Amino acid sequence: MTSAQTSAAQALGAADRPGWTGQLWAGIAGTYAAILEHPFIQGLTSGDLPPEAFYHYLAQDEHYVYEFVRAVGLIGVKAPTTGVARVLTRHAANGLAAESTLHQELVADLGGDPAALAQIQPGPTTQAYANYVLAAVFRGGYAEGLAAVLPCLWIYGRVGQHLHEHGSPNPVYQRWIDTYAGPEYAGEVAEVLGLADQAGHDLPAGQESRARAHFETGARYEWMFWDAAYRRESWPI
Repeated sequence: MTSAQTSAAQALGAADRPGWTGQLWAGIAGTYAAILEHPFIQGLTSGDLPPEAFYHYLAQDEHYVYEFVRAVGLIGVKAPTTGVARVLTRHAANGLAAESTLHQELVADLGGDPAALAQIQPGPTTQAYANYVLAAVFRGGYAEGLAAVLPCLWIYGRVGQHLHEHGSPNPVYQRWIDTYAGPEYAGEVAEVLGLADQAGHDLPAGQESRARAHFETGARYEWMFWDAAYRRESWPI
C-alpha cells in the first residue's frame, strides 16, 4: 500500500473513528460485513462477476447518482453556514460530472454504447433508494440529511479500499476499484465525514435517533442495490 493509500484508509476509518460518525458506523457493522460477502462485491476481485450484471449496475447507478446529487444540493440549502453550503454544492457538482463520466467510460470499456445508459429505466430498488434519500433530506433537518447520504459515500470508499487489497484480473473492474480506493475520493468523503461529526455534536435526541435510522437504512439499501444489480432486477409486471 502506498503512502497515499494509507492516508486514504486512515481518513475513512470506521468503527474506531472518534466522534458521531464512528458511532454511526458501529451500528452498521453487520450490514457492511454482509456487503463484503455479497457475490457482486466478491465477483469484482475474482473477476467472476458477469459483465451483464456490472452493466446493469452502471445503468442503475447512473439514475441513482442524479437523484443523489439533487439530495446533496438540498442539504446545502439547509446548511448552517455559507461555507458549509459551498462545500456541499461543490460536492454535488463535481460528483455528478465525475460519476457520469466514469459510467460512460466503463460502459465503453465493456464494449457497450454509453448513450444506451439513458434508455434503461430505473428498477424497483433504484427508485426506492433514491426516493428514500430524497424524502429523508426534504423532511428532515441538516444533520438528518447528511446521515441519509453518508452511507453511499462512506461505504463506497471502504469497499474500494477493501477490494484494492485484493485487486482484480478484470481491468474494467480494477478501474472501478481504483476510483473508489483512491486518495482523491477518500479526501472528498473525509470532508463530508467532518461535516457530519460537527452536525452530530450535541444533536437533540429525537433528531439523532432519526439521523441514525436514516444512516442504517441507507446502509441496507447499499446492500440491496448491489444485490439488485447481481440479479439484474426488473419490474415484476
